[in-house]
Amino acid sequence: MNRLLAIVSVLIVLAAWGCAAFTPKVPVYKNGALNEVFWADENFAGELANIPGVNTADPRMSAAVSALWTDYRGARFAGAFGQIMAVGNAGARAYCSPLEATLWLYIEDPAGAREILSDYSLEKLLTVSWRKCTGDRWDEWEEIRARLSAPVLCAYYTKTALRYIAERNDGKNYLQSPYETILMRGGDCEDFAALIVEALEYGGWYARLFTVDIYWHEKKEIKPHTVACFRDGGQWYFIQ
Repeated sequence: MNRLLAIVSVLIVLAAWGCAAFTPKVPVYKNGALNEVFWADENFAGELANIPGVNTADPRMSAAVSALWTDYRGARFAGAFGQIMAVGNAGARAYCSPLEATLWLYIEDPAGAREILSDYSLEKLLTVSWRKCTGDRWDEWEEIRARLSAPVLCAYYTKTALRYIAERNDGKNYLQSPYETILMRGGDCEDFAALIVEALEYGGWYARLFTVDIYWHEKKEIKPHTVACFRDGGQWYFIQ
C-alpha cells in the first residue's frame, strides 16, 4: 500500500510539473524582446517599459532590448549597469534616464555601447548618447523634464545644452519659464535654477531656488546670484 501511495504521489507531482512547464506565456508588452525580459525579470522589464518608445513592435527597438538584456544579465558589465540604475530616485522618477541613454546606443551600435560600458562613466555615456542635447529628442520641455531626473543630469544638461545670457539692465528682465529657456537655448542664473528645480521636483527631489550675494573683492561690488538647491540625506546641496 505504501509503495502504491508513493507511486501515485510521484505521478501527481510529475503531472503538476508538466502542466506548469507547458503553460503558455501570455505576452504582456508589444515588444517581443521585452516580454522575454519580463518572463525572466519583471522588475527590469518594468524599468525598460517605462522608457518612452520602448513598448512598440519596432524591430530595431526589439533587437536593441534583446542585446541590452543579454549584456545586462551577464557579469561583464554588472558594475556599469549597477551605476546606471542607481541614478535618480527609483520610486519617484518617470524612468531611468541613463538606461534610456544606453538603449539609444544599443539601437545605433551595440558594439559601441559595449565599449562605453567596458570603461564606464556617466559623463562619457551622456557625451556619446545625448550629443550636446540637440535634435528632436530635445525639443519638448515635458520630455526633457522627465529625462533630467537627478542633480547630476541637470548639471550636465545646463552645462552642455544652454548658454549664459546676461540679465538685462533695462528693467525688462523677468524669470523665464523652463520652456522659454530651452526655446532660447539659454538664460541667466535664475532661469537655469528655475529649470533645474522644476525638473528635480518632477523626479521626486525636494528642491528650491536660493539667492546669495557675491562680493567681488577687486571691484568691491556685491551682486546677487541664484542657484538651484536640493536636499539629499538630510543635507542641502546646490548646483552651480
